[in-house]
Amino acid sequence: MPDTVDHRVATFEAAQKLRQAGRPVWAFTVRFAPIFHDESLTFEERRDQLVGILRRSKWFKSHEIQCGTHLGEIAEGLADAEDVEEFDGWWDEMYDEADYDRVWIVTR
Repeated sequence: MPDTVDHRVATFEAAQKLRQAGRPVWAFTVRFAPIFHDESLTFEERRDQLVGILRRSKWFKSHEIQCGTHLGEIAEGLADAEDVEEFDGWWDEMYDEADYDRVWIVTR
């Protein structure tokens, strides 16, 4: 799911519908802070802890019911990332998926 104008419009419209219905805009919140900015961790340690947080989240567990979801693929990609650049690519994919699923990602 690329970050395109269509993507942004679709996620904005989804949020608007929820607001108009008097429902919360965010279905889930996943808190990656303070691990996300912990400079004392190696890349591998940080990667593994962030993936662990994702996999333990209610958001991820809501997808586990469905076999072979895109979020599961993203988690595997994050877990297998060999460097920051590869990790960042999968992280961007996760953010796009979170937009569609109305998930607030906390990194600060």
